[in-house]
Amino acid sequence: MPEQDVFVDIRNVTYTHWNQTEPTLHDLSLQISRGTLTVLVGPSGSGKSTLCDLFNGVIPHLLGGKMEGDVWVDGANTRQVAVKDLSQKVGRVFQDTETMFSTLYVEDEIAFGPENLCFEVADIRQTVEDLLSQTDLFERRHHLVWNLSGGQLQKLGLAAVLAMHPQLIVLDEPTANLDPGATLAVHDLLLSLRNQGITVVLVTRELDEFLAKADRLVVLEAGRVLAVGEPRQVLQDYGDYMANQLGIWLPETAGIGIALRQAGIQSGVGVPITVAETVEVLAQLDLIRAPLVFDQGAGRPPGTSQEALIIAHGLRYAYPGGTLALNGVSLEVRSGEMLAIVGRNGAGKSTLAKMLVGLLRPQAGELTLFGRPARSWKVQELANEIALVLQNPEHQFLTDKVHDEIAYSLLARGISEPQQVEKAVEETLQRLGLNGYEQIHPFALSAGLKRRLGVATMLVGEPKVLLVDEPTYGQDKQMTRTLMALMESIRAHGIALVMITHDMRLVQEYAERVVVMSAGEILYDGAFTGLFDRTDLIAQANLRPTILHELVNALRQRGIRMQGEFRNTADFLKMLQILPSGEVSRGRQ
Repeated sequence: MPEQDVFVDIRNVTYTHWNQTEPTLHDLSLQISRGTLTVLVGPSGSGKSTLCDLFNGVIPHLLGGKMEGDVWVDGANTRQVAVKDLSQKVGRVFQDTETMFSTLYVEDEIAFGPENLCFEVADIRQTVEDLLSQTDLFERRHHLVWNLSGGQLQKLGLAAVLAMHPQLIVLDEPTANLDPGATLAVHDLLLSLRNQGITVVLVTRELDEFLAKADRLVVLEAGRVLAVGEPRQVLQDYGDYMANQLGIWLPETAGIGIALRQAGIQSGVGVPITVAETVEVLAQLDLIRAPLVFDQGAGRPPGTSQEALIIAHGLRYAYPGGTLALNGVSLEVRSGEMLAIVGRNGAGKSTLAKMLVGLLRPQAGELTLFGRPARSWKVQELANEIALVLQNPEHQFLTDKVHDEIAYSLLARGISEPQQVEKAVEETLQRLGLNGYEQIHPFALSAGLKRRLGVATMLVGEPKVLLVDEPTYGQDKQMTRTLMALMESIRAHGIALVMITHDMRLVQEYAERVVVMSAGEILYDGAFTGLFDRTDLIAQANLRPTILHELVNALRQRGIRMQGEFRNTADFLKMLQILPSGEVSRGRQ
């Protein structure tokens, strides 16, 4: 039996899915104490979601396959407890929240779980009211679940699980489609749950300052526990390997701290996580003497031309029921540019994307696509000019195999010569890391692999505009770099890249131009430079500056004059004159 203060005790578990020959989890052991917050990270395919299926008995009871070893939850062996009974102790927010829902309307979905557990009616009503408010869904309580945006669906999934008052809540990428402000709110909620004695396990792709408040950090690699312990200690021991070998996104502050250690600079506080810790480390090491200048050189190359491919003026669109999604939107999309569209959940970003590809028609305003009025285009014809990768890419899959899905995109564009099709498919599979999955059903892929396949099916046709809704959702650092490098390379052919994203690091590093939306309107349309300094605008759109930007601002507030545009930590380290050879310029040791 596990120790009394251990809520989950996983002992030597090896698990092989029913349709696979190699195990996904290998002799994995892990203990999770009561009332703690554990953050679980690992590269795509490392077994994070499979590990989550152990907590509530989905493995071994529902998924089949072969499981060796034992899992104890609150003193009970999951082999001997039915899933319905474990569900009263363990709540699970799935990576794909759409698979969780059982009812048609938002408030009914939140009430569904506690109703099945026979909670008191008064308690259910109060719980629904509280969670609608906490998740910012109050005004959508009577909306159909399927009319919510991707971010709103994630909020609803979280609310539906919290409504059942579980002792352990397991969240698999719960903030992947949430705007930065909503992500902060979810993190604050998880800390509050931990402080109330609820055990929390959070699976996440990207780490930020929130990690400093977690009790433990668990790192998975190829179905095994690589490291587990206090977050700062794990980063100190494994940070370089996590970032450069596993492709895990670390806080930018931690990346700076790890680089300092690699450069042979020692500090007494270890690897920093928060901005305040990083400022203190830099001050201790005498690395922030004024003035500091970053020579950014030629910068990112501009697009090949400034031809306006899409011109929108005064677009309006309201959904049945009266929800106004677009309210006088005007913008241009120019050839060869990298444009990011950001804003709070429900701001109208995805509605605008669907309008640009002909899936929706403007109810008012003018929309010109590639020199012709939007109303004159047929959707099939327009698909050769502009391609959209949906927020949920499985909504656009049409075949039973990954190979055939990419080939279908070519056939739909009139490319039918077998050798030409096969060559293009093979090159695309290799380029996006999908080789080895050719015969897998698209729906059987992980969320990250579905995203890659969605991008692959659109890129293979070489459109004039590629519009991607959350391009890096579910991707580790290495694949994000691969995807973005690919998107940057096709700009040389005049293809415009439009990213709808909540990833401010992605915007900071790659976007030339940013459009900020809120409540169906455009609040800002201009260069990335200076955007994060618009505090009123950032608050209105529920955005947050990156940690790197906050670090730069904190140093400026200490009187450090810095010049240059910092896109990433590499830029910041160049400003500090940290050399990659393990030495530091200006004679520092």
